[in-house]
Amino acid sequence: MTVTGAQGSSAAQVEGWYARSSEEVAAELGVDPAIGLLAERAAGLLTTNGPNALPEEKPKPGWLRFLDQYRSYMQLILVAAVVVSLAIQQWVTAVLLLVLTVLNAVVGLRQEGKAESAMNALKSMTKATARVRRNGAESQIPAEQLVVGDVVLVAAGDEIPADGRIISASALQIDESALTGEGTPAAKEARPLAGEQLGPGDQGNMAFMNTPVTHGSGTMIVTATGAGTELGKISGMLSATAREESPLTRELNRLTLWIATAAGLTMIVMFALGRSRGQAWDALFVSAVSLAIAAIPEALPTVTQTILSLGGVDLAKRNAIVKDLPSVETLGFTSAINADKTGTLTMNQMTAVEVIDPTDRYTVSGIGYELTGIVHHAAGSAASIEDAILPYLVACDAGLVEGKVVGDPTEGALLVLAHKAGLDIHATRERLPRLATLPFDPAYKLMATFNSAVDATGRPVVRCFVKGAAPAVMARTATAQWVGVSIPWDVDMSERTRAEMERMEGQGRRVMAAATRDLDPARFDPDGDLLDYVTELRIASLVGLVDPPRDESAAAVASAQAAHIRVRMVTGDDVITGAAIARRVGIPGEAILGADFAALPEDERLARIDSIGVVARVTPEHKVLLAQTLKKKGDVVAMTGDGVNDAPAIKAADIGIAMGTGTDVAKNAGRMILSDDNFATIVFAVEQGRKIYDNLTKYIRFVLVLLVVFVLTFLGATLFNIASGEPFTPAQVLWIHFIVNAPFGFALGFDQESPGLMARKPRPRGESVLTARVMVTVGLAGLAITIGLLSLIELGVHHFGSVHVGNSIAFTSFAFCLIVAAVECRSETGTTLATATFDSKQMNWVMLAEFVLAVLASQMDALRRMLGTTQLNTNEFAWSLVLALALLALWELGKLAARRRTPPGQRQP
Repeated sequence: MTVTGAQGSSAAQVEGWYARSSEEVAAELGVDPAIGLLAERAAGLLTTNGPNALPEEKPKPGWLRFLDQYRSYMQLILVAAVVVSLAIQQWVTAVLLLVLTVLNAVVGLRQEGKAESAMNALKSMTKATARVRRNGAESQIPAEQLVVGDVVLVAAGDEIPADGRIISASALQIDESALTGEGTPAAKEARPLAGEQLGPGDQGNMAFMNTPVTHGSGTMIVTATGAGTELGKISGMLSATAREESPLTRELNRLTLWIATAAGLTMIVMFALGRSRGQAWDALFVSAVSLAIAAIPEALPTVTQTILSLGGVDLAKRNAIVKDLPSVETLGFTSAINADKTGTLTMNQMTAVEVIDPTDRYTVSGIGYELTGIVHHAAGSAASIEDAILPYLVACDAGLVEGKVVGDPTEGALLVLAHKAGLDIHATRERLPRLATLPFDPAYKLMATFNSAVDATGRPVVRCFVKGAAPAVMARTATAQWVGVSIPWDVDMSERTRAEMERMEGQGRRVMAAATRDLDPARFDPDGDLLDYVTELRIASLVGLVDPPRDESAAAVASAQAAHIRVRMVTGDDVITGAAIARRVGIPGEAILGADFAALPEDERLARIDSIGVVARVTPEHKVLLAQTLKKKGDVVAMTGDGVNDAPAIKAADIGIAMGTGTDVAKNAGRMILSDDNFATIVFAVEQGRKIYDNLTKYIRFVLVLLVVFVLTFLGATLFNIASGEPFTPAQVLWIHFIVNAPFGFALGFDQESPGLMARKPRPRGESVLTARVMVTVGLAGLAITIGLLSLIELGVHHFGSVHVGNSIAFTSFAFCLIVAAVECRSETGTTLATATFDSKQMNWVMLAEFVLAVLASQMDALRRMLGTTQLNTNEFAWSLVLALALLALWELGKLAARRRTPPGQRQP
């Protein structure tokens, strides 16, 4: 696709805006935040730097995509065969081959789908308008007209129209999950930040294009537009990341070149010997075309695409939607899975699992936002948990509507906790009417509400309910709550509480604290500085929250590891949380920051990658680097993700997997979509991919036997001048390809899963299906059949007195031999002399049908005329069975020898 679009600007590529004060940023960009840019200057910058827009891809027209289907070697050889057939006036053969190439192209084109562009999906997400301050006045302008230096005002419900440095913020929170992978909205502030090379997820005073404002309001100065934004960088990575050929595509191209080379050399020998014997050019051309048709596996592309297509249908029924056919078999090669933590390995639903107050401990059952579950009083003597968790319920803006969480996900988890504890959420809030609210702010990291209440003596009070980050609440604490009374917040109490907090954090939990304070109504000013009242608090409890792993994640990870597939977790969360979840689902290895991983020299990255299990605080560049590193190690990499930030790595992976609930950008970049967002579905898809590829290799072995026989038979007939160098007619060759080969292809393609398939190691990247064992087996089997077929033709000439009888015996015997070959190709070393040989209904029916057709080919008048065969008597027919039975015996002896040479643990069924 052609990429077009605006350049964008990033303020002369100045780095570290987050480390500068608001005044320094304004001075650097030459703007007064109170006035904004002058309209004339903004127009000049727009002309110089271009619009605030992302580049887009122009899709290929349909006719060009159709022609692209003829870039494969197999299609080119078929087209060449069509041309040669026309040249020698073999009209029927030419038309048949031409129809076949068109059919292959149409099937391939349809399987490509709409070829949606991830870059265009990214562009479609960008905001249409922006509220700016120019010439001292506020106005609404198209977002594409924004320039670096513009002062933009944002509020809850807006989407950030460009990257910018926040210069003022009032309880501002922005959902950056699509960009950073973190599920909790990021609290924003205006103060400068210390640190070098902070990632977007750590830049608390920056806002990024296309991230929605979920709470509060703020003002920012634009520092980057268009391609210069973080979103623009991702778009650039998408355009720079090329898709690779699938293993099967590379294998078929290699096979095609091998076939073409063998057929070409055979043709040269045929022409040289034919001319030396005085044969006419037109006769040689007919023989050459017969060989060309024989050596080309015309049915292979169609059979392969059909098998992959129906395999894709089966995967879709299990919630794995594959967007292109080669990805079905690529799954079978997968040796490394880089799994996104949130929503794939975990439920993406915060859950309160433990509550600690100064004297009691409670554990909480249930997962996610489901209201089922109970609170278990694990230690202590308090009569109720209500006092410990009441602040979480009151100092909360979320709600439960018909059992569903509405609002902030963390607050929703706290409401679910209250429901499990038996508290009536609506009645409690009505009993404690709210007078004022101090919204959450990253500067003080807590939220407080001020409510009308009565104390234990019945005296009216204004009760301050506080919830927030545990260290922030503990820093403002003076006493602790114990069975309705206050006890001193002494050093011992503080250390014990801090130890509990650190214990829960070490388990990957997010720890929050709750506290209260009673105020005199006469001295309370709801319009005053509410933060001044949030002191001398009485701490009520700590609560540990976690995004729990899915029930099936641990078993799925174990299944992947049993199949020799290494699973790694990539997450936008911190290292401790990532490592804790990894331990729970059984992912081994050390946890490392994405920045530290990227900072390693390449040789050290390659040396350490096998010991790494978790990469945390990742950026899009880190994810792509991880995929590229694994590829260099020889792994076939699957990458999961759902956000915009995941798209480049999804595209860079061998098999990019997008979540069904993810962004369109991720879905369009991926090759597979999980409609249930479930890691277990990936493992199932890999198993199906292995089965499909394993069955395709059975078919490829079978096809190779057929092709070797054809090439050697024509070569032998030429060398020894048997049947004038043309052992089989074009019609007989096409019959073998389409009536014998194709049905066996479908039967083998939908064969039963080989025993122990998922216990095998994945096939290494670049390893050919043409292994030494396969080549020896195919070569010996093909040579044996060739010797037998040429001998049968000669038997017909010298014993039965007719080359036509010899040809008919050989043709019938060839069909019988292919029945034997199809059965034997189901396993490289396993015997066919077992009941398991008949465990596939498809194979049983095809074997029966092919036996009947082989008989009818010489007994039915219509088929005799079409194929050029002659009727065989019982004696002649018996000779056609001799070769097939001999082949069966020889092949079984070869497998027996192979089994004896192979250690039991390395044998393939």
